[in-house]
Amino acid sequence: MRSRWYELSPDVCIVISKIELAKEEDRTRYAKVMLRELRKAGYEPNKQIYMDRVRSYKMRRWYDKNRYLFMAFEYLKDSRDDIQTEVAYNVLRYIRQETAA
Repeated sequence: MRSRWYELSPDVCIVISKIELAKEEDRTRYAKVMLRELRKAGYEPNKQIYMDRVRSYKMRRWYDKNRYLFMAFEYLKDSRDDIQTEVAYNVLRYIRQETAA
C-alpha cells in the first residue's frame, strides 16, 4: 500500500488529521498559521508549484476546495523534512492551545 506524503512523518500526519477533523472556519485559520510558520521556518514559497498543481490537478481531495489549505499543504509537502517537522509541531501546539482555551 502506498503511503501519502504526510504519513511519512508522525508529526505531520497528526497535524493533517487534526485539521481534517476541524470545522471549515478553523481549517482556514490553521492553514494561515501553517503558511506563517512555513515562512518563519525559512521556507521560500514556490508560487509556480501552486500554479502548476492548480492547473493540472483535478480538485478531488478534501483540502483542495479551500485555497488556503491547498496552498499550505502543497508548500508543506514541498518543504524539507526538518521544516515539515518544525511547522507541524508549531501548528499542532497552536491547535492544542486554542482548543484548551
